[in-house]
Amino acid sequence: MPRIALISDLHRAFDIHADPRNVAMIKRRHAFWTELARMHSWDLSIRHAGALDTAPGDIRGSVCWIDLPMLPRESYRAVYHRVGALEPACVLDSPDDVEQVLGLDRSHPVLVRAGIPTPRTAFLPVDDACAAAIDSPAAVRSKLTEAIYNALSDAGLDPHEGIFIRGFDSSIKSTNPEHYFGNNQADIEATIFEVIRRLRVSLDVGGLALREHLDLERIELPAPAGARDAIRVPFEVRLTVLNGRLLMASYHGPFEALADEPRQALESALAARRSVVDDAVRSLAPALLAAELPPNYVADLAFLRGGGPVVLELNPLYAAGYNVPAAHALLVAALGADLARRAGYAESTQAEILERAAELVGGRVEQSPGVMWPLSNLAQRGTSPR
Repeated sequence: MPRIALISDLHRAFDIHADPRNVAMIKRRHAFWTELARMHSWDLSIRHAGALDTAPGDIRGSVCWIDLPMLPRESYRAVYHRVGALEPACVLDSPDDVEQVLGLDRSHPVLVRAGIPTPRTAFLPVDDACAAAIDSPAAVRSKLTEAIYNALSDAGLDPHEGIFIRGFDSSIKSTNPEHYFGNNQADIEATIFEVIRRLRVSLDVGGLALREHLDLERIELPAPAGARDAIRVPFEVRLTVLNGRLLMASYHGPFEALADEPRQALESALAARRSVVDDAVRSLAPALLAAELPPNYVADLAFLRGGGPVVLELNPLYAAGYNVPAAHALLVAALGADLARRAGYAESTQAEILERAAELVGGRVEQSPGVMWPLSNLAQRGTSPR
């Protein structure tokens, strides 16, 4: 019997200090996988990355997918090699592929060479010893400020016009990302201290990515009942690429977490912007899919206020669809079909994948306002997984 094994970092996923939204997403994801295996009689196991030495027979000969690689680079590599030592049929995705899209220091040059619009960015490596020594804005000033300003100058960035500050592998997750912005030396140093402080206890710091400040489109939603202020959410779209083909475009911003009235307003706003998204994907997809990138990843598109689309960043495939349940279901159905094919099960058609996604989420994916898919007549390698 062919096997499929999912390797997850379950302790990290269900840590009591984890973001409740991420925990809910992971629980839903595992429920989708379990239901998908039940529907199609797949021999599928979900294994904790920290307990691979127990029951190694579940891995031997399996097609393995490392699910949710929310790990520092070296930790992910260690998991990958431990899985490989258990004699699977194959292990996906490779560390090189994950790092190529997780690290802004690696993906940004590829986007620039491909002619894809992306924010101008200065990169400054910060090793672990230096990151550990940053205990105040004053430490930033003494250890990094001169190098920071040299990097900004080399990238043609004027700090007085404002810069957004993040790490190589991650930004600081916040409902107010504008807090990680500075336009003078004191604010930049204070923000860099805060970014390093937060990143060194989660993922790698690796280095600082100092990005030009862009005026991006937002969507204004009515205030929930009992609240005074309206809600402003990003107008961002996440493109999911599976096996070098565009699988879907889905909304990337608060969706499921919104109350009924604001979510209905968001759905209407997204429907009104569908042609804008379609035009953006038509213009960017050919260059994106032809770029020197791995076969699996997501790309985040935003829209300049009064201007065109811009690719903010890339991420590994685990980041696909989690804000929108229908998009999440399509991702699991399509990835599951690909893993099953690799394991020797029958190949699935696009229609079958859509039917499975509909069963998982309880409704047609194509009818979800948060999923801007399918996109027609794209000059690209294809729009569905094989």
